[in-house]
Amino acid sequence: MVSEFSNQYLRLRTQRLAESTREFLARGKSVVRCEYCQLAVFACICPWRPELTARCEFVLLMHRDEVFKPTNTGRLIADVLPRQTHVFCWSRTEPAQELVGLLSDPLRRCVIVFPVDANEAGSRSRTLVTELKHGDERLVTFILLDGTWKQSGRMFHLSRWLEAIPCVMLPDSLVRGYAVRKSHHEHYLSTAEAAGLCLEMVDESCAANALQDYFELFNQHYLATRGAYVPLVGAVHERMRKYQNNITP
Repeated sequence: MVSEFSNQYLRLRTQRLAESTREFLARGKSVVRCEYCQLAVFACICPWRPELTARCEFVLLMHRDEVFKPTNTGRLIADVLPRQTHVFCWSRTEPAQELVGLLSDPLRRCVIVFPVDANEAGSRSRTLVTELKHGDERLVTFILLDGTWKQSGRMFHLSRWLEAIPCVMLPDSLVRGYAVRKSHHEHYLSTAEAAGLCLEMVDESCAANALQDYFELFNQHYLATRGAYVPLVGAVHERMRKYQNNITP
C-alpha cells in the first residue's frame, strides 16, 4: 500500500488478504478495480478523497465479511478521518487487546451507535445517552458496528465485552433532516451516514458535510462502476476539491 493512502481500514484489509485462504469474488468480478477504493479504475474516487480532522474519534468494528466488500461504506470514514478512525475485525469472544485498551481508556467517553429503545436498554441494564455535553473533556469515541443489519444486531447482542458501554441515541431532528436532504429509505442509515450524524451531534459540521458529500460521490461512482460508464464531474466533485483545499463549500 502507498503511504499516501494509508489508514487503518487499508491496513486491516491487507492483513485479512494475507490471512485469507480463498479469494473473495465481488459482484462484477471481471471489473478492473482500484487497489484502494475498490471501484472500477475509470470510476476511482481516490483523486477526490479529502482528509480532515475532528474533535472526536470512531471505532469501526467490522464483520469479517465487510472487509472485502466494494459496497462497504465504513471505510469512507477512515478515508476522510484517517487519524480519528480505528478499525478492527469483530470477534464475539476475543477482541483485540488494542481495542480493549482503547475502550477502557479513562480519557475517552465511548458510546455505541446502535438503535435501542428505552425499554430494551432498561431490560439489559444498558445506559442510553441522548446528548454529549461540551463540559466533559474526555474524547468522545463513537463505536460503529459495521455489517448488514442482521450482522450488526448479532454483534451488538453477542458482545458481552461491550455491555458496559452506553448507547448513544441520535437526535430525531438530525435523522429526519438528513433523510429529507438525502432521500434514502426512511429507516435506513449506512455506516457512513450514521457517522455523519455523529459528527453533527458533536458540532463537527465541516467534517460531517465532507463525509456526507464523499458518501454521495461514492454512490455516484459505484453506480458508474455497475453501469460501466465514466461518471460525470459535477457539483459534488467541486465541493470535494474545496474540502481538499481547506475551503468550506
